[in-house]
Amino acid sequence: MRACFRAVPAAPGACSRFSNTLLALSAAIAVAAAPQTPARAPLDVVLDRAGWYLESFVDEFENVVAEEIYVQESSVLLPSFSPVVGRGRGSALPPASEMLRARHRDLRSDFLLVKSLETSALVPFRDVIAVDGVAVRDREARLAKLFMNASTDAMAQAERIGEEGARYNLGNMRSTLGNPVLALGVLQRSYQSRFRFSLRKDDRSAEPGVSVVEYKEVASPAMVRGEGARDLMSHGRLWIDAATGRVVKTELQVEQPAVRAIITTTFQLDSRSGIAVPREMREQYTLGNGNRVNNVATYGRFRRFDVSASEEIHTPLAIVTDDWTGMTLVDLPPGRFTMGSASSEEGRNDDETLHDVEITRPFLLGQHEVTQQEWRTVMGTSPSQFGSCGPRCPVENVTFTDVQQFLTKLNTRVASSSSKTASLRYRLPTEAEWEYACRARTTGPFSTGEKLTTAQANYNGSRPSGTVSAGEFRQKPTPVGSFPLNPWGFADMHGNVWEWTADWYGPYGDSAAVNVDSRGPEAGEKRVIRGGSWLFDANSARCALRYTHALQDKGFSLGFRVAADRVR
Repeated sequence: MRACFRAVPAAPGACSRFSNTLLALSAAIAVAAAPQTPARAPLDVVLDRAGWYLESFVDEFENVVAEEIYVQESSVLLPSFSPVVGRGRGSALPPASEMLRARHRDLRSDFLLVKSLETSALVPFRDVIAVDGVAVRDREARLAKLFMNASTDAMAQAERIGEEGARYNLGNMRSTLGNPVLALGVLQRSYQSRFRFSLRKDDRSAEPGVSVVEYKEVASPAMVRGEGARDLMSHGRLWIDAATGRVVKTELQVEQPAVRAIITTTFQLDSRSGIAVPREMREQYTLGNGNRVNNVATYGRFRRFDVSASEEIHTPLAIVTDDWTGMTLVDLPPGRFTMGSASSEEGRNDDETLHDVEITRPFLLGQHEVTQQEWRTVMGTSPSQFGSCGPRCPVENVTFTDVQQFLTKLNTRVASSSSKTASLRYRLPTEAEWEYACRARTTGPFSTGEKLTTAQANYNGSRPSGTVSAGEFRQKPTPVGSFPLNPWGFADMHGNVWEWTADWYGPYGDSAAVNVDSRGPEAGEKRVIRGGSWLFDANSARCALRYTHALQDKGFSLGFRVAADRVR
């Protein structure tokens, strides 16, 4: 059996392959941005939100590895290729009969989405680790060679690894339909015109607020090609959260004379990374002679690939994910720290008086600055001057008053929900809370120590501090989380955009009582902002530096992050 499902373009007479662009479109998984909506939103609204939702995936999910357990079952015996393994200690070849024909196959793989070096495309492939319990090769060495080699043939190498893994399928079936995120591609804005969409009746088995959208491909070239580069028009259904555009389930169907395929994938929100990830993919292939092959793939142990494939996605403290916006917050314990800067600290200002501060109650603080996507989810607007930076870039050009309106809408929505985060009350952090999180038990000018480089934060690299050499001046914000996290798991506490705090500006209090859960002066003319930005020098990004703005001030380097308290 040879069921050929590959993508465009391809040589005449050969199975076709996905273009880099299509693969990037098919791989988008993240939290959508959309305004608050009624229970049943119109079709065009749902599609718009889903299109926005897809744009954030490339930034968030690049080079993420998932462990895939792939079980294949056939109704008849099929030819099957077995891995060539050594006869060293602990290894054994299966009996010859099992090497030739089989009905059952267990594959354990690493499933990856790899960013092309030449384009922004994400190329999905699976690297088979074991076949029916027999190891294929050394995973770590193969992945390290692929990712750490900066040569332009990395994508060709990824393709070869994927091709090698495909031959272990029952019947040696080559199929690129076995991609858990393939059906998401139909929702890309630039691609939606090639499909006809319609709303179906709500699925009572789905979670509340999920719309079922039926789609049918009507324009060539088709997303999937079969034997002889023949168009295989796709159709199926998508289960979309109407308020956010997040896809919770997909179904894709294609038919050709030799085989009919149905692929269904369910997704879940991963609280560690704050993005939606595949949970299970079910494939059903019905052959022309009536035989069937049924496959079930499950996904887990999502991790960020770095030097090796063993680095888990994690932060040192517990993470809470807001169900509506997808914002991730770090759960901070009470504690004591010394706020301000020493007289010997380079660049120090007179208003950075050293004093001990005690925070007596736990609170939560946004792991990242609030993004353009998250702002659009709550407010339905796009105020940023750097809108082209993308949905994962921090929202900027917002006043203190704008931020208060954002918090009001967010709290109204949360209070009326029955979600896990319904007990949270959102607000801005105090100055003390902000510096507590920024320092993360460090005591230097920066959480990185005495120095800060442009490889560690987004600031104006032409104006470094101390003995640091001049670095890159990017001249714009960068997507949140583009730089290493601080010891408590926070991103961009140094640079990127300035962040509003709740406090009026004034001198620090000098009594012990004032410095317990300090809230700053009761009134004032300007609010404190913290953290520096892409436009300012390294000195402005110090943990202790204080800067101010009036309530109606705004600019292309001024944003914020949220804090939250548990109120019940």
